[in-house]
Amino acid sequence: MRIDWIKQNRNGVLLVFFNGWGMDVQAIAHLSSSYDLAVCSDYRSLEPGKEAICFSGYHTVYVVAWSMGVWAAANTVPHWPVQPDKCIALNGTELPVDNQYGIPVRSYELTERGMTEAGREKFFSRMFVNKAEYESFSVNKPRRILAEQVEELCFIHRLSSEHKNCIKWNKVFISRKDLIFPPENQMRWWQDRASVTFLPGGHYPFYAFRSWEELVNI
Repeated sequence: MRIDWIKQNRNGVLLVFFNGWGMDVQAIAHLSSSYDLAVCSDYRSLEPGKEAICFSGYHTVYVVAWSMGVWAAANTVPHWPVQPDKCIALNGTELPVDNQYGIPVRSYELTERGMTEAGREKFFSRMFVNKAEYESFSVNKPRRILAEQVEELCFIHRLSSEHKNCIKWNKVFISRKDLIFPPENQMRWWQDRASVTFLPGGHYPFYAFRSWEELVNI
């Protein structure tokens, strides 16, 4: 797992963002923040290695996770030396490849097999329900090698049934028109587990927010 520090001023409040599959820091570049911000991505491993986050100097820690990042957070955060003050999930579950609670297995396997350059572009386009948002995202598409992203898909698939380290989620957002992670499967997973707020739009939810503070405090 890769960890990128976007802001590290030791100002007392840290937000750790668990990105979606195939993404990097470009995916959320438009969001402003007064918090210190660390971005986790590239789930070819869930081990942070030498990049492990140091929580010294922070009195408040927030976790925000999107898509496959929800699963990654659920299997990472329990090993932290601190308890997050708030955990927020967007368009994902702790069982990301599952016929009832995640992306249906058949759909995921077809995505794996079709993950070429053209397939990747098709996937990105399906994250949005309008052309304007897709064009905005196209300016900030992840700058990652396709082979790495395919390896990441395979790793997540192989370990997707592991959710033994579940965490308490304080807030969940589900986009009503999500074409990647079926909303009905998300709702089935989160029922009786967390408070759910519905968003318009597709799988990529971040154009509904201008800052991390707005997302955390909504």
